[in-house]
Amino acid sequence: MARNRRPLRSICLNLKEGNDIDELRTAYLSKADAVTHELEDHCPARFKDIARSNIRQVIDERGKEKPTFVRTSTVDDPAFLDDLEAIVSPNLYGVMVPKVRNDEDLRKCDYLLNLMEARAGLRQGAICILPLLETANGHRVAYEIASASDRVEYMISGTNTNGDPARSIGYQWTRECTETLYIRQKIVLDARSAGMQWPVCSNWNAMDDLEGLESFLIQNRQIGYFGSLCSPEPTYIDIVNRVFTPPQEEVDFWGEIVALQEEHDDDVKIDGKWYVRNKLLWGRLRLDLAARFGVRPNLEKRRMKLDQVGGLVKDAEAERVGNAGTAHV
Repeated sequence: MARNRRPLRSICLNLKEGNDIDELRTAYLSKADAVTHELEDHCPARFKDIARSNIRQVIDERGKEKPTFVRTSTVDDPAFLDDLEAIVSPNLYGVMVPKVRNDEDLRKCDYLLNLMEARAGLRQGAICILPLLETANGHRVAYEIASASDRVEYMISGTNTNGDPARSIGYQWTRECTETLYIRQKIVLDARSAGMQWPVCSNWNAMDDLEGLESFLIQNRQIGYFGSLCSPEPTYIDIVNRVFTPPQEEVDFWGEIVALQEEHDDDVKIDGKWYVRNKLLWGRLRLDLAARFGVRPNLEKRRMKLDQVGGLVKDAEAERVGNAGTAHV
């Protein structure tokens, strides 16, 4: 199964027209975890052929530096075949498929990628698919879309300002984004239910409102997203990476909790608070995520006091529990 390759905090939308190869190369200078190149709406028809050639050359040159996606034509557009023929190669990480309507779109894409990979001498499933949900029906059947192929390792709800999703669904964008909250929550639930570990949220369009960007990202992180599409603007990328990287304080906290629970293999009472043993699984998840971005517990700053091992139920019956292991960073 090809799922869960790696978390991506930031996938930079490099919406260049594609006719200038040097402009395409600049995408790899950013601090984003991954980059995209464009063969859909932002690439004019008159540039399609040269854009395909330039993107392929840049992927061959630079694609090993960081995961590289290409946003292709839609699956039902004959140009989709030309796009795949041009870009499928060893350094291509994934295809971002726009305006996905249903699971059949994914099966078609998967089938064609199988053929293209075989022809290019690649192992089957080497290239992942990132469905871009931009229609009402695509959002409605998100679980079926995410389940249609093991290649679907990321999936994005394009619920930003006045774009295709707004027209299809009918919502009116606000800075608080409450109008899309249910939609974004549904996509996380559908994606995780289908076996996806690292859902990615949509980009933020208001480039003059970085405070709004950070609030939007924090809300998405709390919902269950692990990264975001983003603008190439350096400050924007810095904010995205910071929000989706577990902070040192949290890593140190879980480092101590996990170490104590692994040592004693039981519920533990630390600094007056109980931590049931299933907290160990959440702590390991956060530590693993942080380690992927180079953040590890500082072993020299351990300061927690172990008060008791086992006995949570007895303490609860004696009404001595208080906050029974609900501490959160």
